[in-house]
Amino acid sequence: MKISFYFKIAMMIVSLGAVLYAIRALQTREFKQKLSDPQSALGVLIGSDYRPLNWCPGGTVKVEVYSLTGELKKTLTSSSEISGVCEIMMGGFTSEGVEEAAYKKRLIALTSSGESKILEQNEKVPVFRAQGMPFSSPMLTKALERLESP
Repeated sequence: MKISFYFKIAMMIVSLGAVLYAIRALQTREFKQKLSDPQSALGVLIGSDYRPLNWCPGGTVKVEVYSLTGELKKTLTSSSEISGVCEIMMGGFTSEGVEEAAYKKRLIALTSSGESKILEQNEKVPVFRAQGMPFSSPMLTKALERLESP
């Protein structure tokens, strides 16, 4: 028999081993934790509970960051900073403790033509609201904490 026959058989065995290893790796607890992490791109590809959302209007040139008390903390003008707070991962939440009156203005996105959109945050629980749609976003929570720290 030719050497190519043995090479094909060896490749099939290696491929079968790789498939079996991948099946076992997909069933581990660490992999499932990575899937539920909102910072993980793997979760978006495979189907976690978090979905991408860009709540800012097109052509945003400035984003104003407010504290929960209503004072202006920072103004973001660079495109990387703006995309860090505009392009977020949103997910579901439980409605326990969420009160309609407890939403405070946190971010205002402004375009060069004067159009603006407001993102609000519930002051008691980490739930946000953009255009009346509430959602959770651990990624946005971390970004806001980072922006508020000196």
